[in-house]
Amino acid sequence: MARFEVTDRVRWSECDPLGIIHYSAYLRFFEIAEHEMFRACGLPFELLRQKGGVWLPRKALQCEFHSPAQMDEEVLIESWFSRVGTTALTFRFEVYRLSDRVHRASGTLTVVCVHKETMRAYPLPDDVKAMIAGYVE
Repeated sequence: MARFEVTDRVRWSECDPLGIIHYSAYLRFFEIAEHEMFRACGLPFELLRQKGGVWLPRKALQCEFHSPAQMDEEVLIESWFSRVGTTALTFRFEVYRLSDRVHRASGTLTVVCVHKETMRAYPLPDDVKAMIAGYVE
């Protein structure tokens, strides 16, 4: 199993007047990692939604903060699938300062596979499960 990694920076607009990151910015980092990890699996969101009919609305989100990131700091976001259920996926995220891997935040996100028209859960397609298998821990 490999963890997916992507980097980004803390933006000026994400900080308080002292240059310390606002907690909501971590959600953007989680979303970046989610999108890019699906892309790395060969499943960009448009392919999932438009061709595969796989809609993944959010069900649950949790975040724990370990230390505050600073403005313009480069961060490393690690992500992987910590649970693949019948209808749901749970992602894990770890955010570190890139230069020395000081731990900034941890999080989980659970999404559920639903039909677009009814928003009722249905089983994740087997081909999707196969394509994400390299990032399941």
